[in-house]
Amino acid sequence: MATEPEWGAGRRRGEARTSGLAPVSYLPGTGPAADAPAEGSPAVASGRRRGVHPAGSATSRRTPAPVARFSPRGGTEGDDEETPGPERDDRLDRLVLGKLRRASLSEFEVRAVLVEHGLSVDEVEEWLDRYRRLGYLDDARMAEQIVRIQHERRGRGSGAILQELARRGVEASAARAAVEEIDEESELAHATEVAVRRAGQLRGLDARTAERRLSAFLQRRGFGGEVVRQAVRTALDGEDPGADS
Repeated sequence: MATEPEWGAGRRRGEARTSGLAPVSYLPGTGPAADAPAEGSPAVASGRRRGVHPAGSATSRRTPAPVARFSPRGGTEGDDEETPGPERDDRLDRLVLGKLRRASLSEFEVRAVLVEHGLSVDEVEEWLDRYRRLGYLDDARMAEQIVRIQHERRGRGSGAILQELARRGVEASAARAAVEEIDEESELAHATEVAVRRAGQLRGLDARTAERRLSAFLQRRGFGGEVVRQAVRTALDGEDPGADS
């Protein structure tokens, strides 16, 4: 019978002894994890700058895909303007006419729409001239409509109406002509009506404070100085605005 080498028997005896041992527990700060670099250490920071994970594996560097940026008129930024032609003209014509049917627009406002959609200066003038001939554009008529709405329905004075016409791009001469249609009696009547309604919210204030606040309110609505004075007197004191005349 062959005799087992002494070193082989010792090896099996050692394995038998270690197989019954409890798992090894490491004290805080010791063991394999202690050898890894701490977060925030120079080694970790250096590794991150080189694109290396703290554990030693290289991190993948992916270049982000370019993001498409879309323009307000459709398509992506950098696209060429719409190609001139019947298709573009038909689409743009429907757009402008749709806006004109919903509300009155000034030449200034229609011009802005045409320029926004890439028409040249000469093309814009041709389109505006065609809309004038067809009766779609008339700044004088539109100014009269704005005066009627702002003055009669919204109780605004001539000053505020002039500002609104200027904001809409109406020429100064056409704006003044439309506002001059407001006669003084009508201006005073509307200012007094507005003042009386507002005075109801100023009850409890002393006379001077109420007069100051009511005057400032009417001025913000575009009424002139003399009209404001008479309207405030009527609203607060009940005096006839024509008593001094």
